[in-house]
Amino acid sequence: MLWILAGTDAVRAQHGAVAGRVTSSTGDPLPGANVVLLGTTYGDAAALDGTYRIGTAPVGSYRIQASSLGFATEIRQIDVAANETILVDFVLEPIEIESREIVVTTTRHTADAGDIPASVSVLTAEDLVVRNVLSLDDALQYVPGVQLTGNEVNIRGSSGFSYNTGSRILLLVDGMPMLSPDAERIPFDLIPVHQIERIEVLKGPGSALYGGGALGGIIHILTKTYPAKPETFVEAYGGAYQPAHHAVWRRQWEASKKPRPLGGIAINHARPLSPNTGLWANLTYRYDASHLNMNSSRSLQGFSKFTWRTSPDSHVNILAGVNRKTRDTFIYWNGARDALNPGSTNLGSSISSSGTSDNRTQHVSLMPAYTNALSTSTLFQAKARLFGIFIQPLDDEKKPRPLSKGTIGFRYGGEVQLDYEPAPGRYIVAGVSGDANFTNSSFSGADAPRSQPEIAAFTQWEEEIGRIKITGGLRFDTYRIRQGQTLRKLSPRASATISMGPSWTVRLAYGEGFRAPSVLERFVESSDHLPIVSNPDLKPETSRSYEIGVRGQPLFGGAPLFTIDAALFLSQYREIIEPKFTPEERAFRFTNFTRARIAGGELELRAHILPGRASLHAGYTYLDAQDLETEESLAFRSAHLLKTGATLTVGPLESGVDLRLASAPERVDSDFARFIADAELSSPIQVMDVRIGSSWRGIRATLHIRNALNYHYLSRPALLGSTRHAFLQISTRM
Repeated sequence: MLWILAGTDAVRAQHGAVAGRVTSSTGDPLPGANVVLLGTTYGDAAALDGTYRIGTAPVGSYRIQASSLGFATEIRQIDVAANETILVDFVLEPIEIESREIVVTTTRHTADAGDIPASVSVLTAEDLVVRNVLSLDDALQYVPGVQLTGNEVNIRGSSGFSYNTGSRILLLVDGMPMLSPDAERIPFDLIPVHQIERIEVLKGPGSALYGGGALGGIIHILTKTYPAKPETFVEAYGGAYQPAHHAVWRRQWEASKKPRPLGGIAINHARPLSPNTGLWANLTYRYDASHLNMNSSRSLQGFSKFTWRTSPDSHVNILAGVNRKTRDTFIYWNGARDALNPGSTNLGSSISSSGTSDNRTQHVSLMPAYTNALSTSTLFQAKARLFGIFIQPLDDEKKPRPLSKGTIGFRYGGEVQLDYEPAPGRYIVAGVSGDANFTNSSFSGADAPRSQPEIAAFTQWEEEIGRIKITGGLRFDTYRIRQGQTLRKLSPRASATISMGPSWTVRLAYGEGFRAPSVLERFVESSDHLPIVSNPDLKPETSRSYEIGVRGQPLFGGAPLFTIDAALFLSQYREIIEPKFTPEERAFRFTNFTRARIAGGELELRAHILPGRASLHAGYTYLDAQDLETEESLAFRSAHLLKTGATLTVGPLESGVDLRLASAPERVDSDFARFIADAELSSPIQVMDVRIGSSWRGIRATLHIRNALNYHYLSRPALLGSTRHAFLQISTRM
């Protein structure tokens, strides 16, 4: 390890570097452009000013490639000399269709999106900026096949509604798994969106590479690196929710007759500190009064990333952040005729529950990672992660109560991974990981374990045979779910991609997934909002998934017309966990269903009609989600989901529109209606967002109107979705 960290003078003497800038034909920088030495593990992403640097490369001849969405890929031949930096600038020409995307989620290393054997959608940094995405859940609203039920992520029907006590979707940050320790849910405010390079969404089980949390899919956030020159970015926005539309609602809540404000400010600074170090730092403040009574929030977030190139072959990244949020959380309404006020429920005797919860939540995170290119064919990575959460209930005077009345939890772990490319077209990934939780919550019973440690080993083999690329993966996990009781699971994966020409590939994939129930699902004991009792005998969920898909670019007159990605999929679930009402206890309990099946298809299209001026995108997902025991539809799943949008630039004006359509769930769980008025109601979703803006002398101003048609819908049972609200966003980069 000392030799790896320090290197030797002899090794250093046989290396050189490659640097330069990637711009468009108009001279504009292309931030995020991928520059790689083909056939090696060396590469870099262009900074905000278009500059890149591959700090180390062994002496020799290489083919270097630069690519960016919406631009033609360029490849050159270069020779790297010892102790010299070669300057290679790229000028990419816009094309009528986006270039082939580079993703890492499905293989644990960079790969061409056209060659991966899975369905993956990508949101770029530009996508997040133009839509003024404020948090991760905002961003996911625009991904085909993804639906949010309240704040729970549902990818291709893998999740329903589970009181926010567990997630079948795994969140990765720069390859590191991150779920909150108290309930294993996704922390949407973990990373500031202004420092996100891109978001990759894998649709389907990812347990063979990433373990139990990836039963239904993966959300992977990749963060930016520091630029070649100091840079400061400032953004502020402010606006309001319009007054309540219906008179019956306004009569129940006087404040709904006036606009409800929202706003925030974000400051980002990034710079090199020395030839070998650099960082970016972010500070964000947000306030949202909400369209609902007792649902306001204030948050202050600080986050940074420090990079240190310890040698020409290695570097260290350290992500660290804190987040403090004070929030009145609206849990369920007081009925459809009083949808803006939280309700209350009489649970018998003198006990009653409230439809709102006031909390102060603090997150801390620390994620160091070390990477070393041991040779042109071998890459070593070591990563660690720590995520802490502190939840304090607030009293009637909005003062925090002791932590003993709330929740304290830590999730921590690490992993070591080795990437090896013994020959062109052959790639091997292997590694081990370990994670553990410590949780102490007032919502769990006295017999609940304080931790649920996990140890895992994983491997993956890729082999190219002519036009076919075959991938096989295997992961072994062991969980200690209670003293003396251990759960073991082997998760295999097999897939293949077949090249059908220069622009078309067919993929076949099979994978298995699993998820151990969270501590809160097994041991929750609460009557604060709804009566819930524990079930320590919950079994793990398992799944099998099959997919066949095609991805390509139809040609029109010899030129690509658009990108198409189509897939048919089938997922089979066993022991799926859902909350169910038990009449004998007059309470909800998480229980296992024996069998469920989700089948469907998905079609995604992207087109650049006029390069740099007009683009279109659309994604449609069909689901047939069945409980095979009762022969009923699974609850809270929409059979039809359509997401489409367009952008248009005319002179100095930039405009865009996004439309989200979802059919009403085939079935909702009517057990909620035993306690909550009108909780059996459901609705389709028909939401349109529009924006128009312009830039002048380095200042960008954009007017956003969310839910422009002011369509009223339910985002989950007894919770009204966001009504029409508008805000003005102003940003500048210095």
